[in-house]
Amino acid sequence: MYWLRMLLRELQVSLASAPVVWCDNISALALASNPIFHARSKHIEVDYHFVREKVANKDILLQHVPTSLQPADIFTKGHTADRFCFLRDKLAITDLPASLWGNDKDKAYVNDKDKPQHAEAAERH
Repeated sequence: MYWLRMLLRELQVSLASAPVVWCDNISALALASNPIFHARSKHIEVDYHFVREKVANKDILLQHVPTSLQPADIFTKGHTADRFCFLRDKLAITDLPASLWGNDKDKAYVNDKDKPQHAEAAERH
């Protein structure tokens, strides 16, 4: 998430607010948001310290999402058909129209001027 923000900044696209990272782990949110170094967190990986630094600088915001609403679960867990459809819909994934699966010969052109020249030559033969 942060690399995308930096890319946008480099392209001179400003964001109205810091990006939000949604997390369903309350303990992870507490560790990332709490500036006090916990005795139990001595051996946490470097990437967690990176996130903690970005949260402290308000470069990213962390928000809690209940596990039941976590769309990322579609990629990591098995689900019933209903649950899968619910999570898929939250990601706004839709089927491609069938017309996109055809080839150039199947295309219907509104105007002959839109038709590529090679298509006209193929029709003559």
